[in-house]
Amino acid sequence: MDLSNIKEIRPIFLWSLPAIVVFLVALIPTLKYGYPLSLDIYYHIHMAHLYMTQGFTYWDPLTYAPFGRPIYYPPLFHYSLAVLGFLFNNNLLTIVRGLQPIFGFLIFLSFTYVTYKLYDIYVAFFAGFFAMFTSLINQFILPIAENLGLIIFPFSLYFYYLSVETNNYRYAAISGVLAGVILLDHTLSMLNLIIIITIFSLMLLLSRRKINLNHFWVFLGFSLLVASIWWLPLLLKYGYVFRSPATEAVPLWEYVPIFGVISLILTPIGGFLIYKRRETQDILILAWLLSLLALANVYLLGISVLSERILTFAVFPLAIMAGLGLNYVRIHFNKKLFYCLLVITVAGAIISATFYMSETKPLVSSSEVDIGNWFKAHGDKQGVVVSSSYLLDPTIVAISGQPVATGGYDNGRINELDIGKYINGNFGKSDLIRDKVEYIVLNIQMKTPPYFTVVYQNSKYKICMLNKGVL
Repeated sequence: MDLSNIKEIRPIFLWSLPAIVVFLVALIPTLKYGYPLSLDIYYHIHMAHLYMTQGFTYWDPLTYAPFGRPIYYPPLFHYSLAVLGFLFNNNLLTIVRGLQPIFGFLIFLSFTYVTYKLYDIYVAFFAGFFAMFTSLINQFILPIAENLGLIIFPFSLYFYYLSVETNNYRYAAISGVLAGVILLDHTLSMLNLIIIITIFSLMLLLSRRKINLNHFWVFLGFSLLVASIWWLPLLLKYGYVFRSPATEAVPLWEYVPIFGVISLILTPIGGFLIYKRRETQDILILAWLLSLLALANVYLLGISVLSERILTFAVFPLAIMAGLGLNYVRIHFNKKLFYCLLVITVAGAIISATFYMSETKPLVSSSEVDIGNWFKAHGDKQGVVVSSSYLLDPTIVAISGQPVATGGYDNGRINELDIGKYINGNFGKSDLIRDKVEYIVLNIQMKTPPYFTVVYQNSKYKICMLNKGVL
C-alpha cells in the first residue's frame, strides 16, 4: 500500500467525518416519517410547481387568493427544486425527503472544509463534532432555501478572508459572486453575511491592520451585480413590499442547548487564543460570532428579528472556538487528558445528535397531507380555500395547486381576505361572490358555516364545500 496515498486521504477523511455522521443520524427521522420535516418546504414546493408550469414569473396567483401577490422570495432554491421535479417525474414530496440527509451532510462538509483551510485538520475535525452538540441540528437537515445559503455561506467568508490576507481583488470578486448567489436564494442569509463581513472589516481597521477597503467595495459590488439579475426587475415593477416578521426571541438560558455544554466549556480557551494571537482568521471568527449574537438580540431595541434562525449561523464560529480550545489541550496538556476529552466530545456529539434527530417530528402530519390530496383529486383549481389552521394552506397549495387564502411567507402580501369571518360563519352571499371562496377547511369540532356542506373529513379536519346554486 502506498503510504503517500494514505497521508493524502487521511485529512480528507477527518474533515469529512462529522458530515458523514450527520448524514447517518439524519436518516433517523427521514426513514421514520413519510413526509418532509419542515413546514416551509411546502411553500417552496408550491413555488417550484409554479415555475414548472408558468416558467419565469414575478406573480403568484395561488397564495393570498383571490388577489395573488408579487413574488418576493428569491427564486434560486425554487428553480433548483423545479429542475429536480422535471428530472424525477414531479415527485417533489419524495425528493425533498431524500434531500434531508444530503443537506445536513453538505452544510457540515462546507463548514469543516473551510475550517480546515483557515486553521488545520485537527481544528476542523473537532469543530465539526462540537457543532453537532447543538439542539438546532435538526434545522440543518431541512431542505429549505436558508440551508442552501448556509452551504455557500462559509465559502463566501473564506474567499473574502483570502482577499484581505493576500490583497487580491480576485478573491473579493469570488466572495461577492457567492454572496450574490445567496441573495438570489435567501435574504436573511445574505443579511447575516453582509453584517459579518462589515464587522470583520471594521475590526481589522480598528486593530490597525493594513486593509484596503476596496476589497469590501469589490465584494459588495459583485454581490449586488449578481443579485440584480432577479431583484432589479422585481423592484422596478412592484417596489418593495416588506412585512416585518413577528419577533421570535431566544432567552439567554436557551443558548446552552443551542451551543452545547461541552462546546461552551472549551470555547473560553479558544477565545483566549483568538484574543492573544489576533491573526486575520481569528478576527474573522470573532466577528462572525459577535455580530450574529448582537443581531439575534436586537429585539431588545424593539426591532423584529428571528433570533433562532440567526443563531443557527452562530453555532459554527463558536464550534470553531471550542475546536481551537481542544486543539490547545492536544498540544500543551497531558495526552491522557486530551484523549479523554476527545472521546467525550466525539461520543457525546454522536449521542446528542442522535437524541435530537430521534425527537424530530414533521410539523405537517398525515392529516394535513390527506386534505391536500383530497383537493388534488377533487378540487376545481379555481375556488379559494379558507382554512382554520396555518398548517393547511401551504400544504394544500403545494400538493394540489388549489388557490388558498394565505399560503406561507408574508412578504409580497398586498391584500388578504378576512379569514376570521369565514371561520366563524359571519359572511353573506356577497362576500362569497367577491372573495371567490368555495371551500372552508375547519377543525373537526368546529361548526359548519352557512351555505356549505361537509364533503370530506378525517380525524382532524373537515372540508366544507359551497352548496351548488348558492351563487
